[in-house]
Amino acid sequence: MIATTKDDAYIRKRYGVRQETIERLKNLYGKPYFESEELMRKRERMQEIEFAHLRKYFDLSAGGNVLDIGCGTGNFLAKFPPNWKKFGIELSDFARAEAEKRGVITEMDMMDDFFDLIIFRGTIQHLPDPIAKIGECFYWLKRGGGIVFLATPNINSIYYKLFNDLPMIAKEYNFLLPSDLILEQILTNFGFEILGFEYPYRETPYAKPTKDLFAFFLKLLRIKKDIRFAFPRNLLECYARKP
Repeated sequence: MIATTKDDAYIRKRYGVRQETIERLKNLYGKPYFESEELMRKRERMQEIEFAHLRKYFDLSAGGNVLDIGCGTGNFLAKFPPNWKKFGIELSDFARAEAEKRGVITEMDMMDDFFDLIIFRGTIQHLPDPIAKIGECFYWLKRGGGIVFLATPNINSIYYKLFNDLPMIAKEYNFLLPSDLILEQILTNFGFEILGFEYPYRETPYAKPTKDLFAFFLKLLRIKKDIRFAFPRNLLECYARKP
């Protein structure tokens, strides 16, 4: 039997998995993951689009406490007005240090009825305990608080149904392949109220509609099997609230 240390108990409470699992996952998100200039430019543009969508569903003017689960270097949290207190959970030591430089609080004891907004930006599929984490969020949120999923894969898409694959999926990073239907059921069962879904494509920096359609037919006809490209409804955003 493996002994449980105090640190391991804290990690299990925070992340829902053993310390050994966290250490293994950390190796997937090292410094190079966050340093590609081209990818960072595209991510910045995506974050601008996502933040605009976020404002459609929630009034951010009053401020509050926001938690970004998988906050990376804190770029997305940096877009919030200064009357928001920003909290983040991040596996990568490099990214967490960068987030802290931006004023993100990464060391915290999770409390019920504390957060006004919880964000999963491209992270729910990477968590070893995704469903349990969503359930915890219901209690961490205040009444009326929001839960948001951004940059999230959607297997309820034509692309996935035809090819059993999505361009952004790397098996070593993902534990869950969600969809709008799956998320809606999970959230509803936990007691959340669904506010809406968005399926960003044309406005994103990854979309090249003519080339993407041409690539789609090349793959459909098996002329090029390994070609990867953006396509409508491959990504989703989900907005919900705790009544």
